[in-house]
Amino acid sequence: MKRKYIYIVGSLLLFAGLIGCEDMDNNYKQYLQEYSYSGKVEALRSYIGFERIALAWDVPKDQKSKQILVEYGADKQQKLFDHMVDSVVIDGLDAATGYDFAVYTLDNAGNRSVPATITALPISRTMVDNLVPPTCSYVEVDGVPNVYWAGLSAVSMAFCKYSYIDYKIISEDESEVVTKGCLKNADITSLNRVSELKLPAPQLSKGSTYYVDFTAYVYPISSDIVTMDSVPVNKRTRIIVE
Repeated sequence: MKRKYIYIVGSLLLFAGLIGCEDMDNNYKQYLQEYSYSGKVEALRSYIGFERIALAWDVPKDQKSKQILVEYGADKQQKLFDHMVDSVVIDGLDAATGYDFAVYTLDNAGNRSVPATITALPISRTMVDNLVPPTCSYVEVDGVPNVYWAGLSAVSMAFCKYSYIDYKIISEDESEVVTKGCLKNADITSLNRVSELKLPAPQLSKGSTYYVDFTAYVYPISSDIVTMDSVPVNKRTRIIVE
């Protein structure tokens, strides 16, 4: 009886060993299969815009990577590229929430690589609507009437390179457009932010009242970073030339 028991136990141990070896073999095969996948993109980064996000990355150097697949959003929308691009702009991100992005390479058989992932929050319409327009007033500089804008840059927005102001100065009874145009600052560089600008307006008469309709194109700021798209902020201001 004892000999029979030993035989049974020995058989069970042998069977367990065979299963263990088979599992190890399967894991090894899986490792080999994963190792043969296309390469992972590196240094994935995002750039924030108005209801859009730009993604950029470094493509792998392997020979298996043939396509790029970008997957994003709660509904797993996809953009597929049939060649190895290193950047993409995703538009239509109007949900006013953060978006998760995953970037894959694909091999010739359509197998996905390990994903590179990132989360980004685009500028929403609500944020743009909450931007405070700059103030507009009258000042005199060396005897010449000027329209003066202040507050062009603030915590939430920046007036910098490529920013400008479209303006129209109208008579008080709104029967005449005294002057209109586009105001820029040639001294602005991408590293500088301007908070104020002056517009010489010798056409304005002392003792008269005017309306200034203007649209300032500013860049929203997110986490102290100037975003990539300018947005318009509008206002009408009544000024009195003293």
